[in-house]
Amino acid sequence: MRAIFIADAHLRHPQDQNYQNLLNFLEQQQGNLDALFLLGDIFEFWIGYRSIVFSEHLPLLSRLQQLANDGCRLFYVEGNHDFNLGSFFTETLNCTVIPDQQIVSLGSRKIFICHGDLANPQAKSYLLLRAFWRSGFLKFLAKIVPPDSAWRFGNFLCDLSRKKKRQHDDPSPRVIPYARKSLALGADCFVCGHFHYPLQTTIAEGQVTVLGDWIKQFSYLELIDEDYELKSFQPSPSGSSVDSEH
Repeated sequence: MRAIFIADAHLRHPQDQNYQNLLNFLEQQQGNLDALFLLGDIFEFWIGYRSIVFSEHLPLLSRLQQLANDGCRLFYVEGNHDFNLGSFFTETLNCTVIPDQQIVSLGSRKIFICHGDLANPQAKSYLLLRAFWRSGFLKFLAKIVPPDSAWRFGNFLCDLSRKKKRQHDDPSPRVIPYARKSLALGADCFVCGHFHYPLQTTIAEGQVTVLGDWIKQFSYLELIDEDYELKSFQPSPSGSSVDSEH
């Protein structure tokens, strides 16, 4: 059993370097991957339509389709930039879409997976906004608002968010208490994204991994049978790549 966990690529344009790096990385996994877990914010903006996908993300969707055709199981935990994923993922890619969080079994492992944005229950204003983005009203709007308009508006909001300078600090004070509660539900491993800060540690309740981002760190978690390893994809100048451990 070999599985890969990735989060926070915030993909926007196929010509962007992090977009190209992810395409190259996934191409290298083809034929050698049993499961791929995308733990949210893979896209800078995504809201699902019934029969339309955003053209900017066709290269990634095509790569995911190739992996699925090779027998790789796809899992997608919705983040705070990609939600209401829609039927393309569930029907075309046969992807398991997880709106919030879930325990999944891989071999003898039981892994609690989530995006990580629910780790702070005190963030009331964010939780209200999150509920709004996932509401039936937004799903209704997705049926009547033209995709081009939704794309422009969504990326406008993302641009506003980017203008706020954020320091990505060690998330342990927020993640560890949340991981303890999550592991107590019957899991032995906890994996999340969201914080753009790679972290791997062991607590009494089990293993905790926070994935870094796929913007500057290109970090991912690799599971082979029972062993976890947090790695970083390092493209070489020649276009090939090497992997390094964190």
